[in-house]
Amino acid sequence: MIPDAPTMTVPLRTDEHGAIRIGKTRVLLELVIHAYYMGETPEGIVDSYPSLTTADVYAVIGYYRN
Repeated sequence: MIPDAPTMTVPLRTDEHGAIRIGKTRVLLELVIHAYYMGETPEGIVDSYPSLTTADVYAVIGYYRN
């Protein structure tokens, strides 16, 4: 029998104005994705937005690219 694939919770939420934010922070998804496509590493994104965690940034980028 093949075991179930692991699941991962993606830390995204929609605020009261319809903006998609990461976790409990005020950081917008579009800012993280833009930084990533401009060549920034997940660690560099966390340096720019210290309220984020590296794990959250990796999760969001992985989800977005999938």
